[in-house]
Amino acid sequence: MWTEFFRFDLRYQLRQPLLWIVALALMLTAGLSAGSDAFRIGGAIGNAHLNAPLLIARQLGILSVAAMFLVTVFIAGAVLRDSDAGIADLLFATPMCKIDYLVGRFLAGLCACVVIFALVTAAMMAGASLSGADPARLSPFALAPYAWSFFVLVLPNLLFVAALLMLLATVTRSMLMVYVGVLAFMVLWSAAGFLAQRQDNVVFAALLDPFALRALALATRYFTSADTNTRLPELTGALLANRAVWSMVALGMLAATIALFKPQRAGTGRQSALARHAAGLRQAVARALVRPQATPSSARHTRRIAPRFTSTTGWAQCWSMLCLDTRGILRSMPFVVMLLLGVANFLVNYLVGGMRFDSTPYPLTRLMLQELDGGLNFVLTLVLLFYSGELVFKDRQARIDAVADALPVPNWAPLLAKCGALVAVVLAFVFTGVPVAMVIQAIKGGVPFEPLLYLQGTLIAAVWYVLMAVALLVLQTVAANKYAGYALGIALMASGRVLQGLDIDHHLASYASLPTLVYSDMNGYGHYLAGWSWFALYWSLFACALVLVAQAFWARGLPPAWRQRAVRAIGALRGKTGAALVLCMAACAACGGWIYYNTNVLNPYLSASAQLDLRADYEKAWRGTMSLPHPHIISVKTYVDIFPEQQRVEIRGHYVLQNKTAQPLDTLHIQRSLGPEAGAVSRVDTAITGLPAHTVARDDPRFGIQLIKLAQPLAPGATLPLDFTVRVSHPGFTNHGKPSPINENGTLFTFDEYFPQFGYNQSLEIEDRNERRARGLGEPNRLPSLDDKAAQRNNFWKLYGIHGDLVDFEATMSTSADQIAMAPGTLQRSWEDKGRRYFHYKLDQPVLPFFSFQSARWEVKQTEWHGIPIRVYYDRKHPYNVDSMIAGAKGALEYFTANFGPYPHKEVRILETPLYLSYARSFPTVIPFSESLGFINDLRGEDKVDHVFYVTAHEIAHQWWGDQVIAANVQGSAMVTESLAEYASLMATEHHVGKEKLRSILRWDLDEYLRGRGAEQMEEQPLMRVEGQVYVQYRKGSLALYRLKEEIGEASVNRALKRLLDEKRYQTSPYVTSRDVLQYLRAETPSDKQQLVTDLFERIVVYDNRVQAASAVQRKDGKWEVSIQVSLAKLVADGKGVEKPVAYDEPVEIGVLAEGTGRLLYRERHVLAGGLSRVTVVVDGEPADVVVDPSGLLIDRNVADNRRKVEVSGAGL
Repeated sequence: MWTEFFRFDLRYQLRQPLLWIVALALMLTAGLSAGSDAFRIGGAIGNAHLNAPLLIARQLGILSVAAMFLVTVFIAGAVLRDSDAGIADLLFATPMCKIDYLVGRFLAGLCACVVIFALVTAAMMAGASLSGADPARLSPFALAPYAWSFFVLVLPNLLFVAALLMLLATVTRSMLMVYVGVLAFMVLWSAAGFLAQRQDNVVFAALLDPFALRALALATRYFTSADTNTRLPELTGALLANRAVWSMVALGMLAATIALFKPQRAGTGRQSALARHAAGLRQAVARALVRPQATPSSARHTRRIAPRFTSTTGWAQCWSMLCLDTRGILRSMPFVVMLLLGVANFLVNYLVGGMRFDSTPYPLTRLMLQELDGGLNFVLTLVLLFYSGELVFKDRQARIDAVADALPVPNWAPLLAKCGALVAVVLAFVFTGVPVAMVIQAIKGGVPFEPLLYLQGTLIAAVWYVLMAVALLVLQTVAANKYAGYALGIALMASGRVLQGLDIDHHLASYASLPTLVYSDMNGYGHYLAGWSWFALYWSLFACALVLVAQAFWARGLPPAWRQRAVRAIGALRGKTGAALVLCMAACAACGGWIYYNTNVLNPYLSASAQLDLRADYEKAWRGTMSLPHPHIISVKTYVDIFPEQQRVEIRGHYVLQNKTAQPLDTLHIQRSLGPEAGAVSRVDTAITGLPAHTVARDDPRFGIQLIKLAQPLAPGATLPLDFTVRVSHPGFTNHGKPSPINENGTLFTFDEYFPQFGYNQSLEIEDRNERRARGLGEPNRLPSLDDKAAQRNNFWKLYGIHGDLVDFEATMSTSADQIAMAPGTLQRSWEDKGRRYFHYKLDQPVLPFFSFQSARWEVKQTEWHGIPIRVYYDRKHPYNVDSMIAGAKGALEYFTANFGPYPHKEVRILETPLYLSYARSFPTVIPFSESLGFINDLRGEDKVDHVFYVTAHEIAHQWWGDQVIAANVQGSAMVTESLAEYASLMATEHHVGKEKLRSILRWDLDEYLRGRGAEQMEEQPLMRVEGQVYVQYRKGSLALYRLKEEIGEASVNRALKRLLDEKRYQTSPYVTSRDVLQYLRAETPSDKQQLVTDLFERIVVYDNRVQAASAVQRKDGKWEVSIQVSLAKLVADGKGVEKPVAYDEPVEIGVLAEGTGRLLYRERHVLAGGLSRVTVVVDGEPADVVVDPSGLLIDRNVADNRRKVEVSGAGL
């Protein structure tokens, strides 16, 4: 009989328009995602093709998760439909088998979902093939990736979703509670995902994911670009276990549904929520009616009093309905559950998110606000979506709409009441998390309570939700159908992403779109709050206009056709309502005009695509001048006046230029600044005020470039003075709200931002291959070859248009009376004049032409190391890690001086900067350090790695590597500067915390390097030829140099680097290359380790070692004989990630760990051939695990399989 239920329900499902609407929406989404980066689901991966197998699997997997909310009505509705239609009594009075009933309906709903996703898969195939994309971005069509994704990911996911929804519907007998259950499940699923952020939890997190997305991510974690474009993961390990486990769970839930389902006639169970609502509404109506005044009982006659309904009455009715609706929501179990889920999501976000090297930040109020918003966003958005429909249609669902609509209540009253109820929901959500956050702060300790900041932050966060709540309610009112309203609401939420895909990213164009507003403990919300407030006012006025329109559409009685409703609405928008609408729209238009004037007239506005077009135009117009000779700056003297409260800077500067070429120079290519159309944050006006006789041969204001013809060519070796002024301002506010370098408290700008430079700036070129091809630019321009002798005459700053060798530097700065101005060099003197503070700095020796200029209100802590002052300038709210920074500076100076040579300057200054810049950077004597990077990390606890010490040491290391040893502008320059600084900081940290704690940093480096390979935009290069890839120069650089140190000894590596410094210190033209570094390293490397140097620096080598089996038997003498089977593979990769095995020509270390303690019982190196090998060792204690490469020195593609539990058997001989 189940087939009868199945056939009937399947026909019913396939005839539903909603099913085909959902299918069409998902097909459109899938097609656009498959054929365009702008609409890509799940993000692109480096050089991956649009139809790469891994991307296909990822997109279909994500769509199957997203569809969970859309297919609920088909699955859960199958159980609830009879009760909702009022035929449950008749149906359940009929003799039937509940298994047939449930299985038939379950399979019908599941088949309907399968039909949808079969169409979605077909749409994805068509989207990739018919997109018109560049053929270079497409792989040849293959059916296998789509089939694999459909049968391995989509079908098991749909089975699980259908079983879960069926169970929820059976247990709750309420569609709303089903959605609550779905939401609860999604929050728990999201929370479980945070486990994947911890490297030791990734397998467990993969098994916990019922949709297998995390298992897929784990299986493809270290895929290269070549793997992504050609391979699918093997259905083994965690991925296979995940599919098997959750398929069994789905079948278990289906069995539970059958066991729990009880055919129940209407009215025999508990009173429904709708019935309780109807009763409450009847009582509220009675209270809201105007009662005639009582007359004395002794009166012989009763006066007839005609009720009067004034605006006061309407407001009283509105208030009564507002209280009723608000109480109904806030006291309902679904809301309480979802509120608790939101708080739980926030707790998980805080406890697991933001970890680095096993440390978390202090629970500062701004961070708690950030985590609150992130934790509540998803839940609150869905709550608003659900309750917008429930509020508008609850009377109709309770079948009392005819009574409610007949009441003498103005249309605006119920609509405004429901808006107020949703606002109350928003406020309840955002403010409920605040006491939880404060409890966390109290438990953690160390931070002050900031109730006013909580109030301000939560109200700012609430604005977007309130705007969205109003729009969702309006859409439900106009649609006059709850599910149509839901569809329109989802479309509204997705519209921002769609508009961005269409290159429309102005906040005036996308409903409720607001600029990013970041709070900094140093600078507060700063001047960015003004621009945000104008956008918030603009959309608030627009929302008010929507409410006025919606009240004209408010349905009373049986709703007529939509056209008739529109005609009635137009008629209703007259009189006072029409006047209010006109006034509201006029105010909105005026506000929008003011915003447009600020964002598009006072400041440049360019969409994301237009910015790329501008960069392409710059390259086309000026790249031909890149090879032209330019004079080098040899001296900089400047006067910098900073006006923080006005976001304004005035600069007067004097350069001395020298012709270091062999030919006379008659033309200066001056890059004054980016022009006003270039999307720069600041308005920069540069004027050349002093230069010998010249004429302007060409002026390009769009890019801020002038070609100046000298009347007297500059002879080789001759010098030329150049004077200039620069005025920097920030009029009005911008569309994007991007932070600017000049702030009320915390100004930081660099030499290349505002000071005039010479020549072509290659860093402005587009690097993305796809964007370049779309604009006819061809392949990306790479760094000059490592062996390019001409390029070696310039240092690495030439890439950014900075032409200069070693220059003299002197700066006089002024700022507000309560701030300190800072620049590189030693302070010569400071004074105050006319309410401003002045500081005069001068460097005691020539340095590279790269300087920073800062101003802020700082506290200062000072100490010294062997007569060198160490000062940390920090915000008074962040004293936490000042001592750690001082310890890092002392430890670095101690180690670097002892092993590499003396510190080149007279002092060390570390400066806290606002979080707008999330990094630390090294300048001569000055190290700006973001407040979000090291000042707020909670390092309490002996088990935590002091990465503040590590980062401080890295930046101080640049005073040797980058400042004294200067890299040439060729491939491998970042190895000279960043990799050597990484090695130096690792060694200083190791001497501070020990090897064991340092391993967490090295594990993180390994993970980041292997992940980075798959996201490569061009081609991975060997470390010696690195071209600026962060994952190579930092992560692989650390791993390579640290392994070399372990192989040949710390003393040998440091001896080589000291010789390099002694012989190349401040060498210019030619500058130092990575080949020079390797020459010194090879000189200290024994002959049997020379191949290792080649593998680490000149080739891309990875390993795939694993323990296949391990067993142990105890001998009669009490010792244990351990038999180990290992598989060894050494692979050499090309730039695309294509890996080929080579001979395993090096010893491998094998370790045996003790039971209980984890102590190493055995660790020795073995010379083994590649492939499978067997090793037998004898240890003193009972073994627990066997490990290949226990020191973690190899770049192994999968460290997890390097370790295996030992199978212990009985006593042997």
